[in-house]
Amino acid sequence: MAREQIQIIYEDEHLLVLNKPSGVVVNVSHTSAQGTLQQYLQKKLAKELELADPTGEFFSRAGLVHRLDKETSGVILAAKSPEDFEALKQQFMSREVVKEYVALALGVIEDEIFEINAPIGRNPNKRTAMAVVSDGKPATTRFEVVGEEYIDDMKMTLVKAFPKTGRTHQIRVHLASMEHPIVGDDTYAGRKRSVITRSRFGRLMLHAHKITFKHPFTEVEVTFESPLPSDLKY
Repeated sequence: MAREQIQIIYEDEHLLVLNKPSGVVVNVSHTSAQGTLQQYLQKKLAKELELADPTGEFFSRAGLVHRLDKETSGVILAAKSPEDFEALKQQFMSREVVKEYVALALGVIEDEIFEINAPIGRNPNKRTAMAVVSDGKPATTRFEVVGEEYIDDMKMTLVKAFPKTGRTHQIRVHLASMEHPIVGDDTYAGRKRSVITRSRFGRLMLHAHKITFKHPFTEVEVTFESPLPSDLKY
């Protein structure tokens, strides 16, 4: 991965705030062994990781406190020590972190402000996807409509999304459950619609725009943001 692909939004002795491009995988896996954000951090934080317990979570995740899907762009956090990692991790677990995403959804959404409270679990008919299922884990997302887009004969709605929980594919699944999947979503928009919209946009139209949390050392509330891509600005 070229170093210039990853932008550093903020850095101090305790924290790294990064801007992840769409298409970059976050964690190393058997299917993504090269070019991941985790590998970038293994080099960036080589000295900090060398001093850490190799059996600990800070070491195994190279400081990454949370995740973004491969095609989701935007702001993501990494800690620089096990202590900072645990402090940030606890904030995520206790739902103190406020995350704001911007997405372009298919169709016109009438409600200006709405909330989806629907459990999410593995899709029983497609194990690589998630779905709203009765025995899933609780998941809540608040949405705000910020505008409408018309491209050719397709109507779309630009929304802000505020996930209160952190389930896999949560925003994507919740919007798809109300028949307004995110533009360019190969998994949840259906083949025909995803092919048409991907030919126009070339990516999943979901961006992690802002994140608010307490600094792991000073405990002062801070907010960082990743600039919106040109085709998601409002």
